[in-house]
Amino acid sequence: MSHAQSQVEPVIQELRIPAGIAGPVEVTMDVRCFLVHHAAGVLLIDAGPRGSGEAIEAGLDRVGAGWDDITDVVLTHWHPDHVDGLAEVVARSPQAEFWAGAADAPEIRSAVPLRPLVEGDRVRNLRVVQTPGHTAGHISLLHDGGMLFVGDSVVTVGGVMRRAPEQFTADSVAAEESLLKLSLLEPDRMLFSHGPEIADPAGELRRLLAAVNDG
Repeated sequence: MSHAQSQVEPVIQELRIPAGIAGPVEVTMDVRCFLVHHAAGVLLIDAGPRGSGEAIEAGLDRVGAGWDDITDVVLTHWHPDHVDGLAEVVARSPQAEFWAGAADAPEIRSAVPLRPLVEGDRVRNLRVVQTPGHTAGHISLLHDGGMLFVGDSVVTVGGVMRRAPEQFTADSVAAEESLLKLSLLEPDRMLFSHGPEIADPAGELRRLLAAVNDG
């Protein structure tokens, strides 16, 4: 395992979207949180859907850590599949600091204060990149090691990079501008909240942006 790979552990759960929300039939997709190592412990990106505590704990076990090692929890945006597990995470890691994009923080129900994040802020070994569109306060996170956590700015389905579903995107113009912004970062790896990693993510993102008729 490379040093960069050892820095992050995905926590992958299955999400069922009832018929009528994302289309006429029930949709099953994955949703991912990430455990990111840093010098003082572990940072958690997103809290997952309600009931995520067991899956996060299993991820902590895999990397030889526990709840007490979580120093920070950073939420990419306010949608339920990313924040409804927050109450359980707060209860199990009371020593952690909790963060969210400044424009999304008021939308997130939390028992503890959420510290607001804007462009260029740093949380441990991550730099905040504001990527509005999917939600007004959506953020992505650029790791010092060259990994880019894109939240729901873009997803992968069947090994193909796609835009986030239009019905879940608040502002499609802003979302497209955010994708262009991400493409200019030229990350070594992109980690998606929905879908596994793909090869040459920077090149794939440029191709997606260039495909005018892409759905």
